[in-house]
Amino acid sequence: MKAAAQFVSVSQVFGDVTAVDDIDLSIPAGRLTTLLGPSGCGKTTSLRMLAGYTRPTSGRILIDGVDATRTPPEKRGLGMVFQSYALFPHMTVADNVGYGLKLRGVGRTERSARVAESLDMVGLGHLADRRPRALSGGQQQRVALARAIAIRPKLLLLDEPLSNLDARLRVQMRAEIRRIQSETGLTVVLVTHDQDEALEMSDEMVLMRAGRIMQQGAPSEVFGAPAGRFVADFLGYENFVATAEGTLTVRPEHLAVLPASVPADGLALPAVVTDVAYRGVDLLVTVIARDANGEVTLRADMRADGDAPRLVPGDSVTVAAPESRLVRLPD
Repeated sequence: MKAAAQFVSVSQVFGDVTAVDDIDLSIPAGRLTTLLGPSGCGKTTSLRMLAGYTRPTSGRILIDGVDATRTPPEKRGLGMVFQSYALFPHMTVADNVGYGLKLRGVGRTERSARVAESLDMVGLGHLADRRPRALSGGQQQRVALARAIAIRPKLLLLDEPLSNLDARLRVQMRAEIRRIQSETGLTVVLVTHDQDEALEMSDEMVLMRAGRIMQQGAPSEVFGAPAGRFVADFLGYENFVATAEGTLTVRPEHLAVLPASVPADGLALPAVVTDVAYRGVDLLVTVIARDANGEVTLRADMRADGDAPRLVPGDSVTVAAPESRLVRLPD
């Protein structure tokens, strides 16, 4: 698959801190790639280097196969949406969306047509004459997206664009960004710390830690076969069990809590309930079990319906998961 951009042995060092540590990364054209990881992992620094706002300490960045390491941001042909949206408060929505086109010398007639096209794409054509202060947070985010799309960028870069929205709007905008990417065929690079966001939106996930790439691949590949404990833990597996053959992990929703006398195939450990938390549609049950290394805390996420066992702290139980739900982590 053609690469829209590539990092070749790229590092970024700030004083004594290595923010990005000798990474090689290929970003496929026409796909949505997420850079995912905890705060300080290097994902935003990587995006800023791709955008041209930060020059790598070492290594090269290629865009469409051409070395762009020293190319200034305005000449890279990229669109960017920031976490804060960065709209001009004194301009109308239409003027904000057309600003980048005006800087690029696009004539008034074509500029008006592309502004209208971009606003229609994000469903805000009827608000073209409004000022940003008259818009909701979600609408401002759409304006920033329209402004980035209007210049017809080689790549669209999104830096935590949904983090300032409430939960309901975040879910809506995930679908909106995914729709726009699909309709336009744009290459999109999205920075996020939210694993659910990355799993839902990505064609390709790049999971980072301490400036390094820990795993890259399609969401189903990374989720189904995490490359190590950090990846599994970050993606919500949470339960880790030591056995004679190595470490197993299983997600809370795949761990059952059974009466102590019930036999089970796959993983089956005697345990004692320490906490039961009711969360509306489910119960989060915490237990202490024993694995090959001693005591281990495990959590099971169970539906809170009529079939759920009535559990209280102190109950002796068996925690179990079928072989098909167990992931064996590499050493």
